[in-house]
Amino acid sequence: MKLQTSLLIVPPSEVQAFAAPLREKYAPVSFVQGPAHITLFYPFVEPKAIDNAIKILKPKCRLVEPFEVTLDRYKRFETAHLLTPADPEPIVSLYNYLLTEFPDYPAYNGLYGANLIPHLTLASFDKKEEADQLQLPAPPNFNFSVEQLYLFMGPMDERIAWIPISIIPL
Repeated sequence: MKLQTSLLIVPPSEVQAFAAPLREKYAPVSFVQGPAHITLFYPFVEPKAIDNAIKILKPKCRLVEPFEVTLDRYKRFETAHLLTPADPEPIVSLYNYLLTEFPDYPAYNGLYGANLIPHLTLASFDKKEEADQLQLPAPPNFNFSVEQLYLFMGPMDERIAWIPISIIPL
């Protein structure tokens, strides 16, 4: 079993409570793997490089001021439904700042382009037609402070929970 890592923003409990039933029903693998999150880096460093990554991340992130995020709108990728921030700029800025130290790890291996599109996945389907059928509740309005990042590790595409390896304070 190959292990991978990811660097995430994990929203507070009220966001988790909103997202959990949707993720459990419509994104069950992600639901089992860990909490609802906004991905900064995935895939991230190899497991053998975790200690070095933490040595880089902690002092670099100490220079970043905590910031506010408001999740209040839905967005749609072809086969996924997402909860997105009103202003993605603070998250994108943090990603770009950290990318200078980790240029070999563009978000999702650059599969969706060079830029990060901050989002929290609520539902994911195999086919567009399945995604077309989902009716989401009225968009919520969650505001929270991002004061730390989470480094997780686990197996991809398996129904096994990823574990937090480190919490990186801002």
